[in-house]
Amino acid sequence: MYRKKNQIMEIVVCLIDMLAAFCSLTVAGALRYQSIRLFVDVVDFDVLFSIIAVIHVAAYYILRVYDGLYRRDRYQEAFLSIKYNLILIATAIFLGFTVKNDMFISRLVMGYFFVINTCLIWMVHIFIRNWDRFFHLNIRKKTNLLIVTTEDKLREVLRHFRNSKEVRWEIVGVMLLDETEPPEEGEYGIPFVSAREETYLEFATQHVVDEVFIHVNEIQKRESYLKNMILELEKMGVVVSLSLDLFNLDSYGTKQIYRLEQYHVVAFSSRLFDYRMVIVKRLMDIAGALVGLAITLVIGVFLAPFLLLESKGPLIFCQKRVGVNGRIFKFYKFRSMYADAEERKKELMAQNEVNGLMFKMEHDPRITKVGAFIRKTSIDELPQFWNVLKGDMSLVGTRPPTMDEYEQYNYHQKRRISFRPGITGLWQISGRSDIKDFDEVVKLDLEYIDNWSLLLDVKIILKTILLVFRGSGAR
Repeated sequence: MYRKKNQIMEIVVCLIDMLAAFCSLTVAGALRYQSIRLFVDVVDFDVLFSIIAVIHVAAYYILRVYDGLYRRDRYQEAFLSIKYNLILIATAIFLGFTVKNDMFISRLVMGYFFVINTCLIWMVHIFIRNWDRFFHLNIRKKTNLLIVTTEDKLREVLRHFRNSKEVRWEIVGVMLLDETEPPEEGEYGIPFVSAREETYLEFATQHVVDEVFIHVNEIQKRESYLKNMILELEKMGVVVSLSLDLFNLDSYGTKQIYRLEQYHVVAFSSRLFDYRMVIVKRLMDIAGALVGLAITLVIGVFLAPFLLLESKGPLIFCQKRVGVNGRIFKFYKFRSMYADAEERKKELMAQNEVNGLMFKMEHDPRITKVGAFIRKTSIDELPQFWNVLKGDMSLVGTRPPTMDEYEQYNYHQKRRISFRPGITGLWQISGRSDIKDFDEVVKLDLEYIDNWSLLLDVKIILKTILLVFRGSGAR
């Protein structure tokens, strides 16, 4: 659905380089005045660091310092560091004469600064590229990738993705377009997927697939086939990255051109979101989750005796649910049913009131008296703030399906889990208990995904609070 852009890391590196420049200039000034205390007394730090900050940001983006950070060797990195600092110093000296700042006019200070900052920037960039190796860590989030290519290009494509320093690629499958039947895993150690449409769509539905990368030649022979593949995968909410110089493809979704390793690709998706808005949404989630957990703790203390005395079992109900693109996570609620509810569900399936892949029953005998109250008031949902804080869920999103529901999804329905699931959403505020058709639930979830904005989230949260106080929309 959306690709986590490396602009976030670009901003982080920009800020780290700015901090390095501040440190280098401070050391250079201290060496010039032979005392940090004297340096502090004679320098106007506000003017000094403001000038450096402005020059740094300009030089950073003019030289496009972040581009190729993970592909440059150490000698190219050293050359870029020298060029960056020459621009920084030349501009600083010019501005120094303009604002009459002695620090920038002093040749000794600028000489010290050039040597220190060139070395420091070079070392910082080398460290950023290899920090996980230095600390023997590998905590970069995995991106699950399905590769579509031909046999003659397979080794080259695998080598590039496996040797990536920027992204931790998990290659979950390979589809060879020049093979009628997929070969055995053999030396590659990767499952091969048949090129038949029903096979690869089933694979993408049943497995965690974040992106599909297509790299083939002789497009004319496969144009119709690849167009159909891209459109079907796009409808599922999977990001499709297509090597450039192929063909013009009209799509109902959005396209974005960017660099994937050393390949230039066009990414097709139902919608690509501004990464800055995604960051703000996450910050809202964290703030809301912290407040929500405090409320959960207080309510849980008063609720526990009533719930535990009425029926045996844990206070918190834990269940495996399906999150973004098929990731499984533990989902938490205050227990509102008897302990054997899951076993009894099979006996009640014939009384299901929803048409489709959901189970709803108005007078469900598995619900306890206390459970009926906390469901009516939505108190049972409060422990999900822990899921929000962990990042499994969001305050606002789509409903996370159970595993047995998800296993029956077709590839069109899978798109509803291309967005992070939420405690509330468009479906929940649209009379969820009155909706009897699963296709209507899917329609509302997709409507939310296609029209998502921070303002829409705020509106849904406010409407949810209003419905909770009214005690409507849930049972």
